Amino acid sequence: MPMPALPASAPRLTLIVAAILLVSLALAAVLGPALAQLAWLPLGLAIAALGIALLALVRLRLLEFAPEVLAGDVILPRASRLAGDVKLLLPLQFSNAGNADGIIEWVALRLTVDGHADRSVLLSPVAEVDMQRFIQAKRKLDTENTIEPFTAFALEGRRSLAKFVLFDVAERPRAQPLQLRPGRYAFELFVKSSATRQPKLERRFEHAVEQKQIEEFRSDSTVYLINYQMNLPAARRELASVEWLPGAPRRA
Repeated sequence: MPMPALPASAPRLTLIVAAILLVSLALAAVLGPALAQLAWLPLGLAIAALGIALLALVRLRLLEFAPEVLAGDVILPRASRLAGDVKLLLPLQFSNAGNADGIIEWVALRLTVDGHADRSVLLSPVAEVDMQRFIQAKRKLDTENTIEPFTAFALEGRRSLAKFVLFDVAERPRAQPLQLRPGRYAFELFVKSSATRQPKLERRFEHAVEQKQIEEFRSDSTVYLINYQMNLPAARRELASVEWLPGAPRRA
């Protein structure tokens, strides 16, 4: 079986490591007289090892896929087209702090009401929503503004991407549909990417749901749970053009 070819960068990396080693030994030789006899060799090797470690760290950073997610807002779309079921629409801002491209494989949302962890509900993404068409449809979900199913997507190095993800209770129809009631709603957002073997808890945030908001939802109104302390520049910049926030000034 033939040996696999070395990557094109291998000869260059070998030369760099050799140069670090030679420079480190030369530096140690210059500094040697000030030290004990024959002390320059271990000193030089130590300096070389430090240089190689720093080089490896820099190269690892350059080749790293480091995804992050910002979240904090929750939208409850109008229920008339959903047979009264509650689905959660979340504006999510994905960003990559690394230089390498990678894949966001899936996301999940865990909801806990009033701290009852034994009654937590797991929600999975069922669609991506086109917000401009969602607004044009008077904030109703339909086949024209939802892209099903929600699938993995690429995230380039040093880039950000806003997505509007619709979540529903996982494992339906076996699971009971989500029901609204007054209380403190705690959200935990998990993300699985090509950078990790296990899903990672990316964000925690909370919202208080009041009886008035529940009545608005039942009367076929869209309800917004907005976290104004959360900075979602990419998501809100995209949404600003379609006036998604309640009370947003109309653009000319």
